[in-house]
Amino acid sequence: MQPFTYVRPGNVNEAAAAVAAVPEAMFISGGTNLLDLMKLEIERPTHLVDISRLPLDRIEETPEGGLRIGAQVRNGDLAADPRVRSRYPLPLFL
Repeated sequence: MQPFTYVRPGNVNEAAAAVAAVPEAMFISGGTNLLDLMKLEIERPTHLVDISRLPLDRIEETPEGGLRIGAQVRNGDLAADPRVRSRYPLPLFL
């Protein structure tokens, strides 16, 4: 694995600025396999921006009638959300 720098920003604006400042930067958070991919040298970021403690765990309505899904929303919570289930159903293939 190649060397990299790491930062844990205090808010969303700092996170966006941190990843925009370094061309090879990537976000990292819980539940990711990025470190595994880095060990295999499939991904080679030079800078990691940890967003795991930012308040990005909400599913919010947009003015256009869609949904904004935060980067920290758990898959199970997303799948169980009644708005997701009613507006974006998955077809069943048998």
